[in-house]
Amino acid sequence: QVLSSGARRDAPRPAQMAEKASPIPEGAQFNAEALQFNDEVVDMLMLLDYETKFCTSELKPMARTFFVYPSAQPAHQFKYFCALVLWGLSLMNVQADWDEYEDPNTVVMRMLQTLKDNGIQVNAVPGKLKQGCGDSVCFTLHSLLREVLRRVNFEYGMPTYPDEGLADEAEVDSDAEIQSVAEDEMPGDGEEDDLMYQENDLKKEDPDDDDHGVLEANIDPKEWLLEVERVAAKLKIQLPNDSKEWRTHLSQTRGCKQVIETAFPSAKAQLDQLSSNLNGALERIRSKEAFINNQFDHRAADYRTQQEELAQVKSQYTELNEVVMNLQIEFKQVSEELETVKADMEERSTTVTDTAPIVKMKDAFKRLRADTRQLEVRIGVVSHTLMQAKLRQRPHEDRNSKGVYNGGGNTSDGYDEPDM
Repeated sequence: QVLSSGARRDAPRPAQMAEKASPIPEGAQFNAEALQFNDEVVDMLMLLDYETKFCTSELKPMARTFFVYPSAQPAHQFKYFCALVLWGLSLMNVQADWDEYEDPNTVVMRMLQTLKDNGIQVNAVPGKLKQGCGDSVCFTLHSLLREVLRRVNFEYGMPTYPDEGLADEAEVDSDAEIQSVAEDEMPGDGEEDDLMYQENDLKKEDPDDDDHGVLEANIDPKEWLLEVERVAAKLKIQLPNDSKEWRTHLSQTRGCKQVIETAFPSAKAQLDQLSSNLNGALERIRSKEAFINNQFDHRAADYRTQQEELAQVKSQYTELNEVVMNLQIEFKQVSEELETVKADMEERSTTVTDTAPIVKMKDAFKRLRADTRQLEVRIGVVSHTLMQAKLRQRPHEDRNSKGVYNGGGNTSDGYDEPDM
């Protein structure tokens, strides 16, 4: 069998292609939007040089489908997502207010609040972000990295293409005229195919041009068919029944249209009947309301009059309440003054009825009387002593006076001091 021209001789077999393709995890859904976002996220991370500025021995460069499908280690996937968000916020000079050891629900809520405060609108459910994978995670990272590139003033340069040498043009005979080739020299339909295969054979003989030669397969067709049957199941893309897929939307729309067309006539009749019943009920309610208003008009007037009287009573109550409050304030002031006067009177009464000074005076009077008695005793003793001294001195004076008058030789005048 001959394959299409332009294929390489080392083209992989279907089995090799199935082995090289990254397998989709079991239970995962095909999500083209998440794949696109994850691919663009990887490109933006490479523009920010995350391989040298972010990646570590634990957080290695991620694949282009890392956040699309659930990993065997969900905790590592969620940690990688949180680390990328923290790194992106740090590039924007924004300090995050959560810790990697906090509860995942708290981390996700604070993350969404921080992104919203910095002008990054992310319509994501916290429960999906906590999973660490899916379209919500990819969309959040995509929005954050786009804002980071905008704030760091990243500019996209013009693309540079490799300098490929142009093919040498064939020499053109300027003297030749257009359509100068004879019709007999033009090849027919069959001759064109033969000429093409002859050119391919000439190209195959050239050993330096293997890439543009015709590839001849030396494989048994039966073996090839068996290999294709074995690998076809692995190469088949199974589109899941995703509610976001347009074919599902179209089929659902058609089904809903048929259901509406089937149920619309009966529903319309029922709604018309219900509308007529409701209109009749409303008319009856209006008539009853008018009758009630006519019957209770005087009661309404009485109610309004009582309301006005109640308002007047309330105003009077308010005024009297203010007067009572003022009187209570005055009463409080008078009570305070009365307490002050009572305290002063009690202090003065205690000073008036206090007998301590009188007791002190009586004690002093008793001491004076005792002292007076002692002085009187002493005076009596001194008087008695003086009287005795006078009595002793009197006989001697009598003798002296007799000797003078009797003509004795004593010349004393009686005023001399006695001999001691």
